[in-house]
Amino acid sequence: MKAQSFSTSYCWFVVIVLTIASTLSYIDRQILALMVGPVKRDIGISDTQISLLIGLAFTFVYSVLMVPMGWLADKRSRRVIIGFGIFSWSGFTAVSGLAKDYTQLFLARMGVGVGEATLAPAAYSLLADYFPRDRLPLAISVFSAAPFIGVGLANILGGPLIGWLEQMPPVDVPLIGAVRSWQMTFFAVGFPGLFLAFVMRAVKEPPRVVDVAQIVSPGTGDDSGQLLRFLRLRRKFLTFHFLGFLFLAMQGYALFAWVVEFFIRQHDMPRGQIGVIYGIITLVAGLGGSMTGGSLAVWMMRRGSLDAPLVLVIRCALAIAPLAIAMPLVPDAWLAILLLAPVTFIMSWPPGLSVAILQAVLPNEIRARTTALYLLAVTMVAVTLGPLVVGFLNDYIFVNEKAIGKTLSIMAAINYPLGAMCLFLCLRHFRRALVELDKDNK
Repeated sequence: MKAQSFSTSYCWFVVIVLTIASTLSYIDRQILALMVGPVKRDIGISDTQISLLIGLAFTFVYSVLMVPMGWLADKRSRRVIIGFGIFSWSGFTAVSGLAKDYTQLFLARMGVGVGEATLAPAAYSLLADYFPRDRLPLAISVFSAAPFIGVGLANILGGPLIGWLEQMPPVDVPLIGAVRSWQMTFFAVGFPGLFLAFVMRAVKEPPRVVDVAQIVSPGTGDDSGQLLRFLRLRRKFLTFHFLGFLFLAMQGYALFAWVVEFFIRQHDMPRGQIGVIYGIITLVAGLGGSMTGGSLAVWMMRRGSLDAPLVLVIRCALAIAPLAIAMPLVPDAWLAILLLAPVTFIMSWPPGLSVAILQAVLPNEIRARTTALYLLAVTMVAVTLGPLVVGFLNDYIFVNEKAIGKTLSIMAAINYPLGAMCLFLCLRHFRRALVELDKDNK
């Protein structure tokens, strides 16, 4: 049975539910970036340590568990796995509000990573079974807009919430003690996900689409051998794909983690003000850009350009580079904000298209695991190194908190050209894979 067995409206209902889940996951992981100042003050840590909380504490467990969760998603009910994950990461986000020192907060952030490791491999696999190939890029792009929706809402709602809570004195809670503003914020953003976990019961587990698996000769050898054969067969495509999107993601996560602090430190903007401004930019430009990229890819693919998702991303990387280099260096805060809008719009295209490119050539039986390997590579390196490089350069190279603009600009000048080059090298291997796939399906 194929994706067409479900009504279009139901398929999009699933997209909405998964997008809400992913949005909550990004709110839960992003909210800490809004509270850098209060957290540093209350538990006495450096920029490097806060970078490790934003990056490594989450990504280490997230990355280690993602491939096992991908294997599980290839074998078991994906909706059950996702429901369990939502409940888990939301609970650990709330538990972060109980942390009294750096170690406790680090461990709670690791717990968030445990739950969130379930979502992406299972969700992408579900969507690929709900939608045919020529409609899949738009569905995945909507789902992949979740980081921008999450970051946007975290800033729009979180900024004023944190500002309001900071006006309040610590609250004494029985058995817990004094609870500060940033701890109360963790409680507030963690609890909604506990309810969404039960909504996943309304999502049906679709039959798995298996016709694509012909490219690795199903029925010969065990399941793990099929994965290894596919990785060998597509090693050049996968290598350049992983590297190209790794560079783009590293810059994106660095910006997500530090852009609010950049405006506070370099332009002396109030935390609440820049939080709302950046949230609106991220929500409007990020969501609009992600849907524009997915819609344009679908439009081009239906007119015969099956390589459209990758071609569009290469053009994005070339277009965004000069804007991303200039944005942190301009002397005026409002000019920097003006440049941040198109940077965010263009930056939102690659996440969804990167996974759509993979799903176009992946056999179903190994789809979740191969996607998990990709997300492992991108997450472990990009989410960790992106924020960490900024903190490291600030602390040890420039030795100046206000050098954050120089750091972001230098990273953009390196990451975007390297990403475009790797994806250009990937293009011919992607085209070859599509041609071979079409032959196998005839």
